[in-house]
Amino acid sequence: MMPLLEIKNVTKDFGGLKALHEVSMQVNAGEIVSLIGPNGAGKTTLFNCITGTMPPSSGHVTFEDKPLDNLPPYEVAAKGVTRTFQHIRLFNQMTVLDNVMVGNDHRGRTGIFSALIRPPWVAREERKTRQKSLDILSLFGERLLPRLNQQACMLSYANRRRLEIARALVSGPKLLLLDEPTAGMNPHETQGIVDLIRLIRDRGHSILVIEHKMKVVMTVSDRIVVLDHGKKIAEGLPDEIAHNQEVIDAYMGGRRVGN
Repeated sequence: MMPLLEIKNVTKDFGGLKALHEVSMQVNAGEIVSLIGPNGAGKTTLFNCITGTMPPSSGHVTFEDKPLDNLPPYEVAAKGVTRTFQHIRLFNQMTVLDNVMVGNDHRGRTGIFSALIRPPWVAREERKTRQKSLDILSLFGERLLPRLNQQACMLSYANRRRLEIARALVSGPKLLLLDEPTAGMNPHETQGIVDLIRLIRDRGHSILVIEHKMKVVMTVSDRIVVLDHGKKIAEGLPDEIAHNQEVIDAYMGGRRVGN
């Protein structure tokens, strides 16, 4: 079976520093794959190489067997790959609903000229995007739906995380990249995100997630890829990773993964 996402020998240089060194991995349709490793391991850099924020220095990234190399982020998103960020990036003065609608903008035809003269199809497109946004927000229930008209800056930290996920989902990506979705959350909020990740997968999306909370990783992952100093040091099922001595030494300081 052809992988949905395939990364082959990706290297990213920053001057004399190799943030990534010949990393290879894949994500198959319907999978939840976790990308783990200590701070500075190259996880977010790999996300950036996948999504066009920064092209790899060498190697290749393909999605549905078509190259993503050197495509700008909006073209990567149009092909069905969207992401969230380690540090939340929302339009703080815009409402919850408007933030989500922005996530579908690259799917529409409206440009500056058509937005000014507003032919009938522009209004139809806006109504369609609004309904799609409401459908996605319904996944988050009471966390976001009652706050449609609130500015994003008024939300709690956890709800801003949820809003960023909603914005990434609205365009209907085939692959969703989540960068530390439970960071800063308490155990109850974290369990809510775990449940959400499973729901997203059940809706037909594949997921690649960076996560530091090992209980989350071991609970939600179909497979785990481990980076250390820009190199892939292990890949396997959660139980295999939990008992991998190289992972235990490099990532957990000798403690059993999941403790």
